Amino acid sequence: MTKQNQGLTEAQVLLAKAMWLANDSNAALKQLHDCLEKDPTMVEAHILAALINSANGNSKASNLNLQQAFAQDFSIRENPVFMLMRSECEI
Repeated sequence: MTKQNQGLTEAQVLLAKAMWLANDSNAALKQLHDCLEKDPTMVEAHILAALINSANGNSKASNLNLQQAFAQDFSIRENPVFMLMRSECEI
């Protein structure tokens, strides 16, 4: 479905989440990268990319994703997942 209608960024984020849960983090990050190229304001994609990068041990990329999410939406500070990821990056 995402190949036929490439404007469905929400579907791409869900597909990336499914790929990550299936232990294919490289494909999930590629899917999120494609999604963010189309819509860089997609905060959920930035947060999911930060989660995946943190799980892979790449704290620099995780911190960068969190900064980009914060730059897109300042109210993200109230999101508990954002705060958890932020504290993990700072530790």
